[in-house]
Amino acid sequence: MRMVLADSRRLRFAAFTAFYFAQGVPIGFLQIALVAWLAGQGATLAETGAFIGVVTLPWALKLVSGPFMDRYGIPSMGRRRPWVMATQGGLALSLLSLAVIPDPTDVAMLTMIGFVVMSFAAVQDVAVDGMAIDLLPVDERGRANAFMAFGQTVGYAVFSPICGYLLAGFGLPVAALVCAGTVAAIFVLVALCRERSGERALPWTPGRAGAPPIAPTNFFGMFPEIFRALVLPMSLVLIAAEFFARAAGGVFITAAPVFAVQELGYANTAYTNWYGWLTLVAACIGILFGPAIDRFGGKLLLGIGIAATAIVSVVFPTLDALWDEPVFVVGCLAAWLIASQLVFVAIIAMFMNLCRKRIAATQFAIYMSLANLSRSAGAFLAGAVSAGLTWSENFLLIAGFAAAALACLAFFSPERHARHLRRLEERETASGMPRAEAREPAS
Repeated sequence: MRMVLADSRRLRFAAFTAFYFAQGVPIGFLQIALVAWLAGQGATLAETGAFIGVVTLPWALKLVSGPFMDRYGIPSMGRRRPWVMATQGGLALSLLSLAVIPDPTDVAMLTMIGFVVMSFAAVQDVAVDGMAIDLLPVDERGRANAFMAFGQTVGYAVFSPICGYLLAGFGLPVAALVCAGTVAAIFVLVALCRERSGERALPWTPGRAGAPPIAPTNFFGMFPEIFRALVLPMSLVLIAAEFFARAAGGVFITAAPVFAVQELGYANTAYTNWYGWLTLVAACIGILFGPAIDRFGGKLLLGIGIAATAIVSVVFPTLDALWDEPVFVVGCLAAWLIASQLVFVAIIAMFMNLCRKRIAATQFAIYMSLANLSRSAGAFLAGAVSAGLTWSENFLLIAGFAAAALACLAFFSPERHARHLRRLEERETASGMPRAEAREPAS
């Protein structure tokens, strides 16, 4: 029995969850467990901030791959699946290379290889997102994005404590081998699935294209179309809200492990365990956000999530006398992670609904690249200004970014976007330019 994504909603949800889980493995390994381990080895906030800034940079640069995916491929294997297979294999091999580093504490070498690992993960993300936009009906996207976010979150929630334990007990090679093996297993799932009936499993096996081509015929001619989609007013408004929300997250993921280990005195394994398990709880709760987004719209849910991160970031430094109480610290961390999961699910669904299918991989990659560039900027900022700020001021900086995101979000209107898109398509038709596809509502 062949597994065809277009024919089964359950298979779509399961496969996209697994693909996103594969992205979570290196995130949990490199951005959480390894950072906490380096902090335990005496690395400074500036060093860990630079490391996180570099290894997260590919997520900001992944937009480079989008135009190639939209224009080139092997249609007989599916519009996006060949790209998913190639990047999944590269991700497994690059993780494997971490097992042979001569000096596991060489931050420069770790940073260089970590950049390569995250480059494969980021390009895989572009391919999977393009596949999702291609295959998911609009009324499934809230739920599907909740499952996808769940998959990625479970990936790093599970692998941050696992890798923290393996790093402390067995060293970098064993941790890298476990991660590489897990990603390789998901590669098998990619190989077994088809986007549509009748497509090839591999380039040399029998099959045909399962859907008519929609790729732009001119590589450079597609960029004006991309630009017109990106500069629609509501697109720019959501980009601004995203920038401030993700910058807040960048400051948090950089400051939190150093604060926990060096200020509060927690062992690095204790931090990664708490972070991992609480993130897993947040991911499970996040599944409930999908139906709410489909019903009430992404704007409302995104606003609630951003407001919650701001409140936590104000309450925590205000009640600094309770920092010695583990229940208070863990409770605030749990609240932040649940709110962040809501932000993650809602903003992905909103951006996905802004995309036009002909250029979906590129347009969505640009949105997500800007999000991750914002996160990298927050990480670099935390490393650069930390020496001049108290810990309380670092958390208030996070709250300030969240407040700015809420102010931008207030101007977003799905109805206005639909009107702007309709006028754009009318102008394209009048001037003889190709229309991307029928309009889909934003939320």
